[in-house]
This record gives sequence, structure tokens and C-alpha cells, in this order.
Amino acid sequence: MKKSAVLAGSVIILAAAYTGAAWYVGKEAENTIRAAIDRANQRIIKTLGPDLGSVGATISIDEYRRGIFSSEARYTFVLQDGGERTEVSLHDQMQHGPFPFGLVAQGVLEPQLAWSRSQLVDTESVKRWFDAARGHAPLMAETRIGFGGKGSTEWSFAPLQWVGEGEQLAFSGGHVRVDFSNDFRDSDAQGRFESMTLGEGDAETVTLKNMEVHSSTRTSADDSVKVNSGLNIAAVVAETGVSDPLVLEGVKVSLESTQKAALLDAALSYDVKRLRVGEADLGSVTMGGKVNNFNFEAFSNLIAEYDAIAAEHGAEEGEDFDLTPEDETRLLARVVPVLASSPRFALEPISWRNEEGETSLALNLALQPLPAGDARAQEEALADSLRELRLEIALSRPMLLQVVSRATGGGEEGQEMAMFAALLLDNYLAQLEGQGLVRIEGDRTLMSVLYEKGEVTVNGRTMPVDEFLELVSDLGI
Repeated sequence: MKKSAVLAGSVIILAAAYTGAAWYVGKEAENTIRAAIDRANQRIIKTLGPDLGSVGATISIDEYRRGIFSSEARYTFVLQDGGERTEVSLHDQMQHGPFPFGLVAQGVLEPQLAWSRSQLVDTESVKRWFDAARGHAPLMAETRIGFGGKGSTEWSFAPLQWVGEGEQLAFSGGHVRVDFSNDFRDSDAQGRFESMTLGEGDAETVTLKNMEVHSSTRTSADDSVKVNSGLNIAAVVAETGVSDPLVLEGVKVSLESTQKAALLDAALSYDVKRLRVGEADLGSVTMGGKVNNFNFEAFSNLIAEYDAIAAEHGAEEGEDFDLTPEDETRLLARVVPVLASSPRFALEPISWRNEEGETSLALNLALQPLPAGDARAQEEALADSLRELRLEIALSRPMLLQVVSRATGGGEEGQEMAMFAALLLDNYLAQLEGQGLVRIEGDRTLMSVLYEKGEVTVNGRTMPVDEFLELVSDLGI
């Protein structure tokens, strides 16, 4: 037999084998994609709750045409917020593995289930994006679906420029990369954007400069999900055109959360390294909040029940209406599972600092379950569902007066305003101290309030709730 015939036969056999492999890998890629979409929707439900009423989000595969070596698909993300519906669709052109031709052409020889390029579809919801992109695709993505539940995707956002109807938008564009693992249940994301400006009219604008985002998601064997996310912004500049701009430098936003079954623990914090009005340095600010043992699914059901009742009354969004006794019973039934987990909430730390000192506030709330029994017993116990409240305030007199001085221009004028503010502050704090609501230690004014077991303890002095409320009302707080 001629060598050429043997070679030709071998090529035919290899081509047939690769064709079969590509068909099989394409089938596995489709199964992987559909499973990933299902998990994404399950995670949305797990986060927001299964019965969302007028608020919700879903991801769907509208179309999937699988061939031997390639496939085409269309995915749609739908966000429902009251009467507003936003649809974002992507058209995906995919090449099957084990060696997608597009990657081989780039010199990448690592086996893959699939490699694809996706592009935003021009729909009514994103028409403004396309107008602002001025002939370019506002969003494109390149995705690798690997074997063993791994993969990666890179999103490219085009620069946007839009002015009209009293609004303006200028966006530098940017990139986001996400790496997946653990059967696509874990992810690590990083992204960067140089600038974005949003405005109303010609003078009122907010500009964000040098933004970096990062996030990691980890899913444990018990299906608990831990998320750590962060956003760093070099500067946020708010301009009104009638006064000095407000500038926040070194802004950091962080979110840490763990969700197991229906319960959520989360901590959100904002840090501003420097707060300025014009050239006046007003110090640094930290704000944060926490929730523990919060049944988000039950809370979502409560919101959905309220939305349903509002719809039955014909009330528009945000419109007040009177609840009937039957409405109150329905809502109470939804409140019971929200309180069953004994959720805790906190505003901490809240802190404002400069060279002269620090002013801080911390507020903690602990709720308790309603007792088992009929609706009447639960309704009577609802007023006592607050198990504990703790408030701690620390005011720095020099710090606050420096803020007043700098915010009013500094110099002699600023000093005069600071002196006037000092008179008002000292007079008011003296009244509070006289009532025992605060204690003054040097330049610091402290307040500690604890509510538990039906009593209030203020700076170590315990009193009935009625007495405390009378003190507060007498001082106009």
C-alpha cells in the first residue's frame, strides 16, 4: 500500500475522531453552561428569596443552537424592580474543544471544553448604552470553559459619552476578569476603570476616578457561601457649580458576607481617607453596618406580602394606605419567621477623625422571636420583640470645632464661626449633662445607653423607659 494512501487514511481517521470529540465536547459544554445558569438562578433565589413579588432577577438561555465545531446562544438577564423591567442580552459565538480553533490561532494549546466571544445585544433597555458607545459594542466578553469545573471570562467595556435631556455621562471604559473553579461555584474577580462622570444639567456632576474592584466567592461542602468584595476609588468629586466641590479621597468600600441556608451574616464598610470641601480638609470618615442571623428569605417574603396587599388596595409605589385587621394578620404571619432566628443589627463603626480628635457612634440592636401561639399572643408580644439596644456616642469638642472652622473658610472668619459654634455646643451639652444623659471628660462628651428587660440604663443609671422618654422629650432630642 502506498505511503500516501496510509497517510490519507490516517488523516481521515484523525479528522473523524476529532469531529466526534468536538461533537461530544460541545454537548458537554452545553450541559456545563446550562448547569451554571441553573446554579446562578438558585443563588439569586437563595439571596433574594423565592417569592419576590415586584422585585427579582433571573438569567435565562433564550436560544442555543449547537453544531459540531461551534454553537450560538443568546442569554438574557432580567431585573424587575417594581414596574421597571430591565433586560440585558448577550449573543454568544462559541467554538468547541478540545482545541478551539480561535485559541489555537492565538498559540493557546491547553484543552478546553469551549471558547467563546459574546457581545451585548441592542435592546430597548440598553439602547442608551449603544448610543453612548458611538458605533462600538458597549460590552464584549471572551470566555474559556475548561475541564474540571474551571474557566475564566474577560469583560471589556467600551468608552461611553452621552449628553441629553438634562443628563450627561462620560465613562472611560475598562476591563473585568473572573476566574472560576470548584465546578464553577467559586470565583475570583478583578477589574479596573479609569473614570466615570454622571451629571444633571450643565454644572451638577459626580466624578469617580481610578476605580478598582475585586471579589472572591467560596462555596463550602455544606453549601454555605462566603463573599468578600471591595471597591477602591482614588477620588469622588461632587460639583454643584455654586460652591466649592466636595471631594472624597481614598474611598474604600468592602463587603463580607456568609450565607448558610436562609441565614445571612454580613458586614459593609465605607472608608474615606480624606474629606475636603474645596481646599478645606475636614478629616477622615468611616461608616459601617452589620447583620447577623438575618433570614433574608423570610424578609423577602414579608416584602412580597406587603407589595401584594398594596396592590389589592390599588396603592401606587410609595403611596400610603390603611391596613385592615386582616392585612395586619397576614403581615404578622410573615414577621414571625423573620424574628425566629433572633437577628442582630449594628451601625458600627461610625467615626469622623481629624488632627484634633475623633467623634464616634455605635448602635446595636438585638431582636427576639415571638412566642409560639395564636396571632393575638404574637401581636401582643411584637412590641417587646426588641431584646436589647445599645448606643455609644463619643464627641470630641476640638475635632468638631476644627471642622466648623475649616468648613466656613478658615482664617478669622472660620475662627469666629468656631467660637459661635462652641457657645451653642457647650450650652447644649451642659443641659444634657445636667439631666444625666451625657458625661463630660475633658474635651470629650460621652453617652452610653442600654435597653434590656424593659429598662434603660444611661451612663450607669437605670430607669424605666417612660422616665427616659420624658427626659429626652423635655430636651427636644
